[in-house]
Amino acid sequence: NEFDLVHNFGRLIYLLPILNHPVKKIMSYQREINPRNIRWANALPHKNLTFTGCSQSLINRANVCGNWEAVYNACDFSKYNLTASVETDAPLFFLGRIEKIKGCHTAINVAKATGNTLIIAGNISTLPEEKDYYEKEIAPHIDGAQIQYIGTVNDEQKNEWLGKAKALLFPIEWNEPFGIVMVEAMACGTPVIAFNKGSVNEVVDEGVTGFKVNTEPEMIAAINKVGTLPRTQCRQHSMNRFNVGIIAARYLDVISEYRKRIVIISTHQPAANPRAMKEYETLKAMGYWVKFLYEYNTDWSYRVDEKKFESGLLPRQDYVEAGGNPHKSPIQYFSTRFTHKLFKIFSFFIPFNYMASSRAAYGLWRKVKNYPAQLYVAHYLGALPAAVRAANKNAAKVIFDAEDFHRGEQSYYDGQMKNVVEIENRFLPGVNAVTTASPLITEAYQKLYPQQNIITVSNVFSKHYLQPKPAVVNEPLKLFWFSQHIGRYRGLEVFIEALNYLPAHITLTIMGNKRSELYLQQLLDLSKVPGQINFRDTVAPEEIFSIAAQYDIGLAGEIPNCYNKEICLSNKIFTYLLAGNCILASDMQGQKEFIDQNPGIGFVYKHDDANELAGLIEALYKDRTLLGDCKNKARELAEYKMNWEEEKKQWLNLTEELLYKEDSLDIEKKI
Repeated sequence: NEFDLVHNFGRLIYLLPILNHPVKKIMSYQREINPRNIRWANALPHKNLTFTGCSQSLINRANVCGNWEAVYNACDFSKYNLTASVETDAPLFFLGRIEKIKGCHTAINVAKATGNTLIIAGNISTLPEEKDYYEKEIAPHIDGAQIQYIGTVNDEQKNEWLGKAKALLFPIEWNEPFGIVMVEAMACGTPVIAFNKGSVNEVVDEGVTGFKVNTEPEMIAAINKVGTLPRTQCRQHSMNRFNVGIIAARYLDVISEYRKRIVIISTHQPAANPRAMKEYETLKAMGYWVKFLYEYNTDWSYRVDEKKFESGLLPRQDYVEAGGNPHKSPIQYFSTRFTHKLFKIFSFFIPFNYMASSRAAYGLWRKVKNYPAQLYVAHYLGALPAAVRAANKNAAKVIFDAEDFHRGEQSYYDGQMKNVVEIENRFLPGVNAVTTASPLITEAYQKLYPQQNIITVSNVFSKHYLQPKPAVVNEPLKLFWFSQHIGRYRGLEVFIEALNYLPAHITLTIMGNKRSELYLQQLLDLSKVPGQINFRDTVAPEEIFSIAAQYDIGLAGEIPNCYNKEICLSNKIFTYLLAGNCILASDMQGQKEFIDQNPGIGFVYKHDDANELAGLIEALYKDRTLLGDCKNKARELAEYKMNWEEEKKQWLNLTEELLYKEDSLDIEKKI
């Protein structure tokens, strides 16, 4: 009763006497988590219990319910000195127990292959199999010259040896929960080259504090790049993440009663909704408690998300699926498909029409009641009823991210547009704000709801994905188009018809989920030289930028099959900017307005005029100076204006105004 917090680094059972006491409790894990113990604690009456793991990878492997937060291990940077530069012949360093899973044998191989000296520090395990490993695989290579073993080291010695090292090698063969030696090396300014297992994905920032590799040859190659990393930057960047003060504040933050709670609700999976993911990542970085409720919608995004869960890149505890999926919960998934069809059949009844817009709309509507928050952000119409219901229950605020102009979209079932209008008329006047993805969509909604607060938040991406300045070379032009799915009504046919007017060595790559092999063949049949056309599978959203940078021209070929396509601005345009692509966009109102407002980044063609498109491509093919100017201006626009770092400012202003407006009013009343 005398304390505000009990922080337990021991066994979970130590908290049993106070499990249901109102004092705040943190149970921290630095080793593998036993899910059975957590389930046991969750089943008992308990209050104010927070679980933390020293990495997201550790938490995700446990995959158990509870109030979880990832809080990294801390390093006291004041105990480590920066070595701003080292000699070119500086040694490599290995620090850790001499066990097979730590990979000392790989470090030796890498040192020998690169001609570097390797200093090995650490204790030799007393386990018989590990002693045998040392004697057979390590000791024979120790020559006192190129390969040196210095035994165990204290903090002072670590500071000295890490500081004079070229790089710390961390070739682990297991899922390391954290690996504090990586941060200790960074504290000295020494980059880390590590096998990408366990927490490495989270601890090492690629190209800043080191390199993440998967094989011994990749580690050997990384040795040649390590000198390009500024050691001062390495220390500063890691200090901003792992210093004791930062981590202590993080612990206080996760139990703060003032910490605002936000729930993002989407009818798309994380990988298929990069717009919602940007919001999630921004809010988490600001310290908010955030949950992301979603439904399964495509297999490719499911695979991408599961891979990120396994690697710890996505915190599994923050993502809540509604409606099941065909891989892990097929019965629930197919039952929701059946009920969704019923909702569509009987959509002329209210509130059936509210649930007809998405397979998991009803599941989200039910699930969200378990997550009280101060703010709900709904993406797509299927999430809107759920957000409003939860907000009414918890006296919270709602932002609806319309993104597209929904009543102007293509219809896929009878009565769809009638349902859209009814849902929007029922819910939009009562939400606190609406965001859209283009100025023209904002105008369209503002005409319908003149009293509503509607702002444009462009589908831009972080400058983190800005690609190196493009070089123009005298090679055949390479054209690029991508989307989540390859399908009709995207202007692909016009691209291929345009190629028929051009030299055969100009190529087009189409990337996306291949829904129909028949349609792909129909596209190839349109081409005089099918070899000009290449198809690529969908990749994780963050991989698209480097892929797009391999091409010269980014194509945005929307056609007027619905009004939304005429006024939207798709995220592919902003991807092309970051990649440094010259943009050729069809003459849809939204795209034309954007190209006109940002002259020099590309050109507009008539959406159904293959001859005009071919003429533009030919002009760029002949005039490489013009092409280079377009590519550079596109990249500059992304670097200085059209990026999430700039765009998120107004979105955060909106969010914080809704979250804190009443708080400030209450303070004013008290004053």
